[in-house]
Amino acid sequence: MRKDNLNSTTTKTPTPILMSHPNNNTKPSPLPLVVSLNCLEECNLEQETLDGIATVEHIGLNRLTDGRIESASAILLHSLAFLPRAAQRRLQPWQIILCLGSSDRSVDTALASDLGLRLVHVDTSRAEEIADTVMALFLGLLRRTHLLSHHAFSASGWLGSVQPLCRGMRRCRGLVLGIVGRSASAKSLATRSLAFKMSVLYFDVPEGKAIRPPTMFPPAARRMDTLNDLLAASDLISLHCTLSNETVQIINADCLQHIKPGAFLVNTGSSQLLDDCALKQLLIDGTIAGCALDGAEGPQWMEAWVKEMRNVLILPRESRIIVKKYGWT
Repeated sequence: MRKDNLNSTTTKTPTPILMSHPNNNTKPSPLPLVVSLNCLEECNLEQETLDGIATVEHIGLNRLTDGRIESASAILLHSLAFLPRAAQRRLQPWQIILCLGSSDRSVDTALASDLGLRLVHVDTSRAEEIADTVMALFLGLLRRTHLLSHHAFSASGWLGSVQPLCRGMRRCRGLVLGIVGRSASAKSLATRSLAFKMSVLYFDVPEGKAIRPPTMFPPAARRMDTLNDLLAASDLISLHCTLSNETVQIINADCLQHIKPGAFLVNTGSSQLLDDCALKQLLIDGTIAGCALDGAEGPQWMEAWVKEMRNVLILPRESRIIVKKYGWT
């Protein structure tokens, strides 16, 4: 009896203690952290979508030393190449780096490889935003809107004559738009331009072995056989090709010799698509009536003479801002 009682006490009494103690004190594991690095300042939608799956937090460049970047499982950013070195060094090899719509995918990919990072490009459709931006820039250059606005806010105000500022002002009807590249944004721009009673030409740029779904232009758009033919016939020129080995400085000094005098040029892609030295020379001598760059890379576009050029517009990547019904990203 005594032996049986001893066995019963040793087998029954520890059971509730061992089973209840770990369960009562175990804490739920924290959710993975997703850091929006210098982009997507408002993460409410992302947090709502990932509720119960991950925690989303925006980290600006003024919080690099908080330690949140190193502890994140995934990093969201616009472009790895545009990040300061101090931010790049805090990224870890085990993290997933999601690049949201980089304009220079090859540059970001090469940099990620050098840093030993796992980078994934997320293609976000910005065709409508890019087309809207290009149209706005062309209209501003043609109607000299920026100059008239600056004149209105100047000391002279409306007292001074605006006639000198209006010289070279042109209407859209009857102009020829030349599109370099064949993309969704190029198609959207062609549709808008035709509505403004312009003629549309396009040149299909060969982009290596990349397989892309064909983009169909409106039937009224006409395909040109060579880039030089397009430049010679176009009053307005817009670049819509991605940066690759085949498109680096596709607009170089040689082909710019064929550009129609008085033409306007807009580039919402990579600055490396252009020969900036040749372009600046044609702007100075008046061969090109004006240009607009949505995102200029390099110190040459920050020089003092650029600010004095009335026919040069430089924007901070406006076409990369995606407008949604609940806000913008």
